[in-house]
Formats: sequence, structure tokens, C-alpha cells
Amino acid sequence: MTTSGRQFTLPLAELADRLTVDQIKEVLVPEHRESFSLEMEKISHDIDLIIAEKDLRLSSRLIRIIIALAQLNLHIWHNKDLMQKDAGRYMELLKLSHQLNGIRNQLKNLLLEETGEREKSAERSNFNTDGLENWTVSIR
Repeated sequence: MTTSGRQFTLPLAELADRLTVDQIKEVLVPEHRESFSLEMEKISHDIDLIIAEKDLRLSSRLIRIIIALAQLNLHIWHNKDLMQKDAGRYMELLKLSHQLNGIRNQLKNLLLEETGEREKSAERSNFNTDGLENWTVSIR
């Protein structure tokens, strides 16, 4: 992949993940809104370049993967807040966050597949969700 004009050398899957996290931070950490907004502009620029370069087509699968990724990132963020507030549930919430991160990595792998960037070196390998029976993402 050519990186001409890009701000980041990350694949689209990582850029989309980072964009969802920055979007969450922009809302939940208003004192740093400006810096998150600037980074989102750079990420958006790179995403547009990748879309044009790869001639990617918008699909419902792509939209669903990104929506699910954003939802998981928000839930992980909320767990982090709960871990700080409720020390008695720290380990329980840490395990849940780790499991949710496993689903997040599965989704990033689906994005890599969707965009034709699924190389072994780019794959996310931590996708352990043992004991997480109540969480399913029906994207295949």
C-alpha cells in the first residue's frame, strides 16, 4: 500500500478503531476536545485516501463492523470508569474488558478482511472471550 499523503501508516481497521475511540473521548473528555478533533481530521483524511486507493465500496457489513467496534469501545471505556469507582468489582470488570477486547480484535480482523488488508502481520491475535456467553456479534 502506498502511504503518499497519509498521516498514519496503520491499516483501515486500526484507523477506524482509533477514530471510534477519539470520538468517544471527544464527548467524554471535553477539556481535550480540540486535540481529539484534530486527530480525527487526520484519521478521516487517511481513511478517505485508503478508500480511494483501494476503490472500496460501502457495504452494510462494513457499516455494521464499525458500529459494533464503536459500541465495544464505549463499553470498554465505561468498564474502565467503573473499575476506578468500584474497587470490589475491579477484577470482574477487568476480565470483562479483556473479553470485550477479544471481540473488538475479532471485529478489527473482519475489517482487515473487508478491506483486503488481512495479512498475518496485521491480524489481531488476542481474541479470547472465554466465559462471555451473553455477548455475541452476528457479523460474519
